[in-house]
Amino acid sequence: MRIVVTGMGAVSGVGLGVEALRRALTEGRSGLTPLDASPPYRTAGRVGQVTLSHDPAVPRGQALLLAALDEALTQAGLTQDLQQAHLYLGTVHGYHDHWLSRDGADAAAPSPWDLGPLLAGRGLDPARVSVLSTACTASSAAVGLALDALRQGRLRQAIVAGFEVMTPFLYEGFVALRALGRRCRPFDAERDGLALGEGAAALVLEREDDARRRGAEPLAEIAGYGFGLDLAHLTAPDPSGAGAAQALRQALDDAALDELPGHINAHGTATRHNDAMECAALRRVFGQALDGIPVTSTKPITGHLCGAAGATEVIAAALALQDALVPATLGLERPDPRFAGLDFVRGAAREWRGDTAVSMNSGFGGTNAAVVLRRVEP
Repeated sequence: MRIVVTGMGAVSGVGLGVEALRRALTEGRSGLTPLDASPPYRTAGRVGQVTLSHDPAVPRGQALLLAALDEALTQAGLTQDLQQAHLYLGTVHGYHDHWLSRDGADAAAPSPWDLGPLLAGRGLDPARVSVLSTACTASSAAVGLALDALRQGRLRQAIVAGFEVMTPFLYEGFVALRALGRRCRPFDAERDGLALGEGAAALVLEREDDARRRGAEPLAEIAGYGFGLDLAHLTAPDPSGAGAAQALRQALDDAALDELPGHINAHGTATRHNDAMECAALRRVFGQALDGIPVTSTKPITGHLCGAAGATEVIAAALALQDALVPATLGLERPDPRFAGLDFVRGAAREWRGDTAVSMNSGFGGTNAAVVLRRVEP
């Protein structure tokens, strides 16, 4: 039984909609803009005005989420009769602006901004929502839960989404960790930290036979998923890459992939610790064969979307399969010599035609996830 993507939606610093993301990936155009008015001149992927048809008082994070959901459901042709669908929602700080807006309010009082009524207005049952917060693997883990439920026949349709919003709490937390850089340049010898982003992404997943029966066009197959926990440190990754390697092996085995994946969309945050860990994990799994697999990071384009990173980067991998074009890692000018031999995509997007792609994510607390996608021919 194949599980396929039939709808995608995205909002990020590059604009509203999947086509805006596709153009940015193809053109190598970053959505990062200056965040500070004075040194160190950090950048972030901030979303501009989002046009919505509902109450403008809805908190920003939920507005981003609903924009992505609406696009995905429309593309999938599922704008009604979703009472049996389940929403798997990944986020880290997405609700934080909601909490800030209620400062001083009675915590027990119902909020007029609850997500439930907004989902109900889209035909979704608010009781059929699972919220995951496994740090920056949240919406990747959501893909795994949805995949299992569909394979087991417990659902006809699953919706995976992630959303994140820029708040002082989020920003100052990464400042305290000294994790923010002046430029986001993953795998570069001079990398000095990540760039934050905000946005949302959504995917509609269903069994291929169900999708084709109702006339929906599969966009890509979710062929495999894996999750690995390394528990090495509260915020730092395990330098050996054991947890990320475990997640990757599980995903490859789950997909029954007996060949090398066509390309890897790496977590690639541009922090010194994460990039080194991820390259170590890739070497553990592929050995010298890794040198023939194109590797890229799309975070210099969108910023690090935390809980929405996984879903956004699964969409980026699906677009690469559709367009036969692997996006470049912007800002990567001189690869770290410790990563010698890896085939990083640099400069401009690379023409490429492969049948599979891998999206990898890692997060605080030692969470690691990997998703294998496979091309679906029309």
